Amino acid sequence: MTLRRIALAALLPAAVAGLGAGPMAPRAPQAAPAPLAIGATVPADVTLTDIYGKTHTLGDYRGKVVFVHFWSIVCPYEKLAEPRCIAIQKDYGDKGVVEIAINANQRELKSDGGEPYANLRAHVEQAGVNFLVTVDPGNKVTDVFGGQSTPHCFIIDREGVLRYSGALDDDPRGVKGASAVSYVREALDAVLAGRPVATPVTKPYG
Repeated sequence: MTLRRIALAALLPAAVAGLGAGPMAPRAPQAAPAPLAIGATVPADVTLTDIYGKTHTLGDYRGKVVFVHFWSIVCPYEKLAEPRCIAIQKDYGDKGVVEIAINANQRELKSDGGEPYANLRAHVEQAGVNFLVTVDPGNKVTDVFGGQSTPHCFIIDREGVLRYSGALDDDPRGVKGASAVSYVREALDAVLAGRPVATPVTKPYG
């Protein structure tokens, strides 16, 4: 699913009647910051709130390898990807990898007046999600990473340096089985071993 950032232009009113000033041009919407490039250090103060209301900063995980991916409970690509992400956390959690999902789909983040993110909490419990699930209601973290779709994946090394950006694997439709190439697993193996990631950028799908 493509992530769409909603920007609202701040418009200045026309000149106040009787003051004699001419009309003022609308103010352009503020541009989003350029996303992080491979080799850039992810700011330690990037802050996320999980679906239970607890805040986390990426600086909390310095010394760990962090696997960040944009996540949804309705995207058809994500429904296929989620079991693979659960398996990654299971296989790499004991190796010092922290997996963090970010939901930036504004429709999914809307409240119906009940408990905040009750829909996401229910899904996490029913699906057996074993990684940290966070939300990005203002798309601020999405802009930091340049998240484009679900699942768009990123690997950050122990020093906070971005080492991989792109697709989870080469099997968006889940038809390749064991022959699929997992770009995320290959990147995690390289970063954990202190090696350069052979393919640091791939095209995300979703």
